[in-house]
Amino acid sequence: RRHTRYGTVTGVQTCALPIFLLYADDMALVATTAAGLQAQLGVLHTYCERSAIVVNTAKTKVLLLAGARSAAAAVVKAQAAGLRFGGVQLEVVSSFRYLGIMFAAGQPLTAAAAPVRTQAARAAMAACNQRCAALGVLAGGVRLRLFSTMVDSVLSHGAEVWAVQFVAAAVAGSTRGGMCSSGSAAETLHMGYLRRLLGVRQATPNGVVLLETGERPLWMRWLQRACRLWNRLTAAPPGSLLHAAFSSSCQLAAEAPANLPLARQSWAAQLAAALRGIGMPVDLAQPRQVGQEQLKRAAMRHHLLEIQAAAGRPGASKLAHYLAAAWGGQLPGVEEYVPLPAAYLGTVRQRSRRVALAQLRTGSHWLAEETGRWERVPRVQRTCPHCQGGLEDVQHVLFVCPLYAPVRARFPDLVFEPTVHAFLGQDPALVAAFVADCQRTHAAATATLAGGAAAGPNPE
Repeated sequence: RRHTRYGTVTGVQTCALPIFLLYADDMALVATTAAGLQAQLGVLHTYCERSAIVVNTAKTKVLLLAGARSAAAAVVKAQAAGLRFGGVQLEVVSSFRYLGIMFAAGQPLTAAAAPVRTQAARAAMAACNQRCAALGVLAGGVRLRLFSTMVDSVLSHGAEVWAVQFVAAAVAGSTRGGMCSSGSAAETLHMGYLRRLLGVRQATPNGVVLLETGERPLWMRWLQRACRLWNRLTAAPPGSLLHAAFSSSCQLAAEAPANLPLARQSWAAQLAAALRGIGMPVDLAQPRQVGQEQLKRAAMRHHLLEIQAAAGRPGASKLAHYLAAAWGGQLPGVEEYVPLPAAYLGTVRQRSRRVALAQLRTGSHWLAEETGRWERVPRVQRTCPHCQGGLEDVQHVLFVCPLYAPVRARFPDLVFEPTVHAFLGQDPALVAAFVADCQRTHAAATATLAGGAAAGPNPE
């Protein structure tokens, strides 16, 4: 029981005044009991009457966040409480959007907020693509920056609060294509955009796509945002609402059962799990500031080590091919690595050339080494149909196959030796033009072979 100048409040244990969240002309009251919330509503009504403030009761909603097995049961339970503001009974809802973040009855915040943010980001991405098409924006580097500005700003709105569960799940979970993955729809949207930008197949490993575009995975961006909020909370003055909320979150983490699912753990517990996963454990009993530079290095080191380890596992031929072709077989250390898009994405404006080079570099190409994979042809049988000279892979096309000898002759400024990595390190514009020419030559030769096979032997 707490006493204020406007009345008595019960059911509120964390501060002397009613617990409320303010933003401009919006307010959210939070309580652990119906009686406590009704008392807060009474205090608010008294304050508004004395201050000549009008509350729009038609837009005021009641939402039961926890304590019911389903959304329908939550609505029934909240309706039974009969909460009123100034004698007007308030409408009970099963979900409510506050400051762009969706809250839903009976659901963890992540489960309620993530689909709404992803849907909004999908609309923003469509608008971004339409605008790029209207303006003729083709440069890959520009489109990457536009995604960050126009799409990720929508997708990651409030992610420091609602996405921490995804971060912890990604760091602790299984690796998908060389990338720590939470399997979220937001992650799928991000990776889908990058694959379409490169023009590569959906089966192209996540780690390959991120390295090629110089992008950081979403979990890394969200972790940095969450840690900036953590630092604000640790610096909040004692007695403030921020300090009270943070202390409660840490206390819930300390009291939680060991087998409590990640989705049901407190924000502080989820963030602590994520930081522990990248080698930066924090003490929830005595929380301290997290260094941003140290965090960036630890997260990037974790990311790069996961990719390098995945490349050495059985069945990771695409990832291994990419590391050999684009990076010489070994990623640099975290101190040397600079996450930048591959040079051709910014210098090669003709999309057909850029896509052809991206496909060749990432292993998502048109050669038998890759197309045979789609048809489950054993690797030893994926031979070149044009010269029968062995496996039709990137090295065979660049240096060996006589079909492309005329193409090589048209590019005297390129050096066709000694390795794929060395070849791809030459002038991006020349390499992209050469690869696109090879792709056209391959398509024409394949069509000729197919036409001959369809015609069959001469009956004479």
